[in-house]
Amino acid sequence: MAKIGKNKSSNKNKKDTKESLATYRRIIWYDEQIAAGNYPGVKTFMDKFEISEATVHRDLQALRGDFQAESFLQYDRYKGGYYYTSPTFRIPGMLTTERQIISATLMSNLLEMIKGTPIYTKAIEVFTNLSSNIDQNSKLTAKKLSNRILFLGMNPVDVENETWSKLEEAMTKNCYITFDYEKNGNTYKVTMAPYQLIYYNGMWTLYGNRTEPDYKGIKFFNLTIIKNIRLRKETFTLPDDFSYDKHAIGNFGRHIGEKTFKFKLKITAPWVIDYAKTYKWSPDQKFKQLKNSCAIMEFTSNQYYPVLDWVLEKGQFCIPLEPKELVKDWKQNVLKMMENIKNENL
Repeated sequence: MAKIGKNKSSNKNKKDTKESLATYRRIIWYDEQIAAGNYPGVKTFMDKFEISEATVHRDLQALRGDFQAESFLQYDRYKGGYYYTSPTFRIPGMLTTERQIISATLMSNLLEMIKGTPIYTKAIEVFTNLSSNIDQNSKLTAKKLSNRILFLGMNPVDVENETWSKLEEAMTKNCYITFDYEKNGNTYKVTMAPYQLIYYNGMWTLYGNRTEPDYKGIKFFNLTIIKNIRLRKETFTLPDDFSYDKHAIGNFGRHIGEKTFKFKLKITAPWVIDYAKTYKWSPDQKFKQLKNSCAIMEFTSNQYYPVLDWVLEKGQFCIPLEPKELVKDWKQNVLKMMENIKNENL
């Protein structure tokens, strides 16, 4: 008899878990519709999930009490539906499957690459909240797998909290900013419209439109050497094509040049050819295999200096053929390296 009682208890737990998950999925949908400004009403919820009015009211009570919406969820009598008084409010999430738990654990490991910024702290708080209701066995499984997958990269450079918070406020309000920029032993006064924060190879960069008459145009500034940020009263309209990835042609680094070049490189080692083919360096890249285990790599990019660095990094295994500017700069660098060898008696 004890065994039968145990089975009944187990079945009840499974039923409760299934019902809780169904409720959570309904509340997620409620939250999405309310946050989207659709003013959904009780009948909307009833029709969507084929549930009773009493069930909808229980769900809404759970939304208020269990998901911290008490202060934000309101009913509009004229529009006949619910809305949030705060446009940024969204319910906390939950992880519902073991694969989601594992993915979240791996993502938290990936976030280790951006330590030293407030966004890291906020992201860890999110993962902590998401994982609060996970059973111990799933946590152990996720931990075991996460130790077997490693993310490598440059150690992130620390960013001051004040710098980060002021940039967040400026981008939220689309305010122009003024700041001191320390570079090469000099301090410059900069005024600009901040468009985006870009993370690349351990460094956070501010990307936006500089407005001083002598320096107008799209510019990049490293966050670590930005000081004394001040928000201005003037605001700007964010262009539709503001995003960095709409202007950068290529994936060789964080750079947007004024000119676009057709590049042609000769790669002389099979392992470098295999490596180059692995990545999407440019949307139109193509490779032509030669008979002598070499290959011609051709592509278009406006990232001239990162491409030059890429060619120099490959050393003896990469020879630039086009454009002429690249060939010239490559030769100058190689000759200077040869001169250094002679001067140092290496």
